[in-house]
Amino acid sequence: NKYHEKKFTKSAFNQAVECAMYAYYYRNSKDYAYHFDGVDGVAEVGDQFGALARVYEGVPDENIIRRDPTLSPVPAQMKTLVDTMRFLRMENADVAEAAFGTNNFLVYVDILHKRGDTLEIIEVKSKGIGADEPLYSFDGRGGKFKSDYLDKILDVTFQKYVVQQFTKFFESYSHHKVRAKLMLVNTDAVSDVDSLSSLLQIKFKDGHREVECASDVREKLQGKNSIARVIDVDELCDKIIADEIPEIAEIFGGCFVDFVEKVADMYVNNRKDYSLCKVDVKKFNCPFYATDEERKAGKKDGRAEFFKDMLGVDIAGKPCIVDVKGGSKGLPPSLKGNGWLEQKKLLLTDINEYEYVPAEDATPEAFQKRTKLSDNDLRFLHGHSVKTGEVAPTFLKAAAKAEMAKWTYPLHFIDFETYQGAVPLFKGSRPNEEVAYQFSHHVCYEDGHYEHKEGRGGEFISLEAGKNPNFKFVRELKKQLDNDDGTIFRYAEHENIILNAIREQLIESDESDKDELVRFIEKITHPTGSCKYPFAAGPRDMLDLKAVAQKYFYHPMMGSSNSIKQVFPAILASDETYFRDHYGDDMDPYHNLPMLKEFAAKVDANKFPADFDDSDIWNDEKQINCGGISKLDYVMLQAGRFNKLHTEAIRQASLKYCEVDTLAMVRIWEYFRKNCQ
Repeated sequence: NKYHEKKFTKSAFNQAVECAMYAYYYRNSKDYAYHFDGVDGVAEVGDQFGALARVYEGVPDENIIRRDPTLSPVPAQMKTLVDTMRFLRMENADVAEAAFGTNNFLVYVDILHKRGDTLEIIEVKSKGIGADEPLYSFDGRGGKFKSDYLDKILDVTFQKYVVQQFTKFFESYSHHKVRAKLMLVNTDAVSDVDSLSSLLQIKFKDGHREVECASDVREKLQGKNSIARVIDVDELCDKIIADEIPEIAEIFGGCFVDFVEKVADMYVNNRKDYSLCKVDVKKFNCPFYATDEERKAGKKDGRAEFFKDMLGVDIAGKPCIVDVKGGSKGLPPSLKGNGWLEQKKLLLTDINEYEYVPAEDATPEAFQKRTKLSDNDLRFLHGHSVKTGEVAPTFLKAAAKAEMAKWTYPLHFIDFETYQGAVPLFKGSRPNEEVAYQFSHHVCYEDGHYEHKEGRGGEFISLEAGKNPNFKFVRELKKQLDNDDGTIFRYAEHENIILNAIREQLIESDESDKDELVRFIEKITHPTGSCKYPFAAGPRDMLDLKAVAQKYFYHPMMGSSNSIKQVFPAILASDETYFRDHYGDDMDPYHNLPMLKEFAAKVDANKFPADFDDSDIWNDEKQINCGGISKLDYVMLQAGRFNKLHTEAIRQASLKYCEVDTLAMVRIWEYFRKNCQ
């Protein structure tokens, strides 16, 4: 039989679970545009937990099967298979990254325990779960399978299936039994290890990332709390493979084995096969779409190909019907349910926007009489702008003026930068616990001027290795906000969630001023849905500028989004003359953020020397301009991986970025203030 270079792996399987065609696009990822909606550094930080799992499970360093990056794909695969066979010939073995393959399949198992004729596979995921939280449950009404962990369960199920096929493929292993487990992060565990993350160093070698454990990591973990939870999922995997859980079998068209075999055949033979696909609203979420720039650069658009081949409708580069606010649930009555699919109306231009707002209520004069923009108003404005090419903004001046009259000056605009990782950075912390290491704070006055400086307004950042900054963070925030009773603004819910989390940490702490800090947090926040220690919303509860903008402002540039990434440039475009006259090219401060090398060039090398070579992780061309310091950089800062010069450059760059975030909020306030006077 032919040995296929492209094997159907668990990564391809995970794509296929979402849509069979995703696997095809994923295989041809050099040709197709791909937009992964992930958080910067999640995979890299997740690798730390993978390395920790090997220590927990007693895998010696010499039993880690490493893939040779210098070999071409087929020899590299063959080498890992041969290395795995060597361990399988042993009576007992503990192995990491063991390879199992057949003609079409190849999986690398995170942890393998061989005990006689039993092969126990453990899939390691950095997803968090409580110590007593059920992995899965049924809703009791015969409805859908409810689980936050379903994709992880399916991942290990696929691996068990492939390993079983391997034992059948090689007759000498046909008597072996395969058992499956899942290792997740126990979010109730408390780390009693100093700087646990620092024991798991992320290194870059020959362009490849790997985690290098400290030489004494096993000694330091001896007798310490484990942050992992290992769950036996063997019986569940068997039921999924045998299609005994209808809610899951439905995902695979009724038969897990048929689905896997057909998709694997399509994948390795590199051919499209729509027989496993159905058209539904989820297909619009396909990450294999191309922007105008990507299409011009020759990238293919998988999403557009799918709808063109299945329904004969070209959606490439065009606003789709589900782009309306609320997606398919926000469609007008004539297109509710599957009406839009049956009629093959896939484009936003297919919507009659006057079903949202009658013509007599859709005039500019009628809009100015509203007290706020409703969801249907926003849908009308979006659809109407697409169909007519309208570019003028809609701003409810009278309503916005009434809203602003409720605000107390001076106004405070705040933005937080935070970290959340599977492996705790600090002793006494839990996995996935929030770490708040930075904030920016602009203060705006009734006469129109604003400031960002120490004292009444300013900033905070703490990158000190090994020290949890959360309580220091709150103390400084309190110091800056306690000088008056001015209205405090955040953008979206993040800041409220973070302060809720730190409040819980304070309550469970021994801090001498914890009661004072808790009272401060309760004064400026409201409880989240998962509040462990209930409290009432505070008298100075932060206002959400995102919600304010949505009530009174709309610009066609925003589409159906109220993200600050859409609202801020829309605000600038709505009154470009004013902003350009006042700020020139600095009207959009995001466009002027320097690269790290520019910050590094200004650092005083006598005060902050380049005391060691960190060229393996330092990137001169990097620009901190999207979410602040990445998860990966923050972990490496905590581990002391950057030299003093580069640490200072990153600190300054992050301060500048965070300042720009609150400055963008100030620009929104300026627009409201100027147009309401």
